Amino acid sequence: MSRYRFVFSWRWIRLHVLIWLILIPSFIGLGMWQRSRYHERTAENAVIRTAMNAPPVPIEGADAVGAAVAKQDRWKQLTLVGTFDTAHQFLARNHQENGNPGFYVITPLTLADGTSVLVNRGWIPTVSSDEQESPAIPSPPAGTVTITGRLQQSETKGNTGIRDVTTGLPTGQISLINTDALALKTGLQLRGGYAEVITSKPADSAANASGVQITPVDAPSLDEGPYLSYWFQWWLFCVIAAGGWITIIRREAQHRDREAAEAAEEDEYDEDDEDEYEDAEAEDAVDTAADAETEDPASAPAATAPAP
Repeated sequence: MSRYRFVFSWRWIRLHVLIWLILIPSFIGLGMWQRSRYHERTAENAVIRTAMNAPPVPIEGADAVGAAVAKQDRWKQLTLVGTFDTAHQFLARNHQENGNPGFYVITPLTLADGTSVLVNRGWIPTVSSDEQESPAIPSPPAGTVTITGRLQQSETKGNTGIRDVTTGLPTGQISLINTDALALKTGLQLRGGYAEVITSKPADSAANASGVQITPVDAPSLDEGPYLSYWFQWWLFCVIAAGGWITIIRREAQHRDREAAEAAEEDEYDEDDEDEYEDAEAEDAVDTAADAETEDPASAPAATAPAP
């Protein structure tokens, strides 16, 4: 354990705080948020799927005048019978189709009881470089029309994120399909939601004199989106962060072990060099003394004379 004592230094404590108290909790929180979005989308798709598989019901029993459409009633298929009121139709701006700018055509349908319901007949493109210029609107079928449509909630900033601009717009344009605002504007007895056309009998106009044609609104997508993959991706980042933390510590410990081993080798090498140096000095001293005796005859012992 002593080899990991460095992890308690202030520099390493900052790393622990960064990983365990900032990064990993953030990754977990983002994963939980993606998880909740995934479950929301799954639940919404289940509501849409149920509504699309159910037979259409008369609007009189599903959407009342001035009443808000419940969230669980959105996408319910309706049957509407009435006549179009072209005197009070509008263009809902800033809607795209395959990346092309345009408008939704919103025309009230007057029912037999005198009430009206806003009908989104479909999308038409812009006709000039000025995307805010109002194009000519194709005429709806005359007389009594039978429509099958999808019920939608009245649009507000809360459920669309779009600000409801009511001033400064070209005549006949609206920013949100808001039934309360349009009821005040037109004086009509509007039912609480609006309907997107699926089928119309007789069919809507193919095109007007300018060649502008209405494109029906696409059925809702049942794609669950990227939320599931993002959910696991954020939690995978938690594992990566924890694994990286362990790897960094282990590599630092190994690096310190190598440095300690190299330092020990250098100390041993220095001791060997010092011993060799001392031995060499001793040998040099002996050699020096021997040379001195050889070069100084007076210091040498007297030679013994030979016997007669």
